Amino acid sequence: MRPVILFYSWIFMVSLSGCAPVAKVATHDFVTGSYKFKNNNDETSRVYLNVIEDSIIVYPLAADVKNISVDTSSFIWMHIPDIKEGGPFYGSSFIKKSFDLDLATVLMKYRPARGDVPNQLNANLNAAFYIGIRRDFYRMITETSPLHKEYNYCRHLGFDFGLFAGLGITQINPTVTGNQVELEYDGIVFQKGIGAFITIDRMSVGIVIGFDNLLDENKTVWLYNQKPYLGLSIGIATF
Repeated sequence: MRPVILFYSWIFMVSLSGCAPVAKVATHDFVTGSYKFKNNNDETSRVYLNVIEDSIIVYPLAADVKNISVDTSSFIWMHIPDIKEGGPFYGSSFIKKSFDLDLATVLMKYRPARGDVPNQLNANLNAAFYIGIRRDFYRMITETSPLHKEYNYCRHLGFDFGLFAGLGITQINPTVTGNQVELEYDGIVFQKGIGAFITIDRMSVGIVIGFDNLLDENKTVWLYNQKPYLGLSIGIATF
């Protein structure tokens, strides 16, 4: 049981380190900052947004300037629910590029057959840090209710691609060690790999290709040590 206790201790420490102010945790939300603005005619420009609840104030940014230079003398204020067809933000998108640092877990790992052991689908406790390059799209959407009333809101869609690494637990038994280990226990693995994620509003789901290293003396006989797997992952927290 000692490996399990150590793993849960690691998860607890990661959770404590992940405690941060709400403004920092919600980095994927539609918040104040610089964006690329794309209107419904596919024309683009750089803008600075001041997001206040369900309203936005849009300031133009100087072109081809690395440092943010906001023209505070010129701006457009808009209440998102009041965006109408023909207005400056109707059908428009605000796009943001950033680096992404998340805490994720691989829900399921598909491991190809090895020797006499058939294909495996594992669901073991694990957690990993993920870092990648991200692009978020915030699009102004207009829909019509069954009562024929139009309403507007901001829909979030994000994509990112990057690397992950962390710890996990896997079942060690005679089957997965070629009958060279008689014990059955939960071994700790170091997991790493690459992943691609899609975020819709607050739900982040990804596909990963990973590799596990067993962190004990039985790593040389474990059939899946350093062998690739295909996994389904979700984001747990954003830093």
